[in-house]
Amino acid sequence: MGKRIYFDSRKTGLQAGKKKVTFRGTMANADWIALFDRAAMGDLDAIMKLAEGYLLGSYGEKNLIKARKWASFAARKEHPGARELLEKIKKASG
Repeated sequence: MGKRIYFDSRKTGLQAGKKKVTFRGTMANADWIALFDRAAMGDLDAIMKLAEGYLLGSYGEKNLIKARKWASFAARKEHPGARELLEKIKKASG
């Protein structure tokens, strides 16, 4: 199991062990933070929601690199919708 990740509201970032993770261009609201936390712990449905959110720009700016990263991880773990989402990301990339 991975390291526990938590939100540090004073710095608007997350702490993962000793490494600080900051989020630029991301709407770091409580729902997104909870979703990211679940994804970081390996929840495949949360991982897919993050990938879709980055594809659609639900968390601020669209980010196809992050969308592909999360969707690829879900595909490696054999999530049933991951391959289809990767195709959508590929089409959006042009």
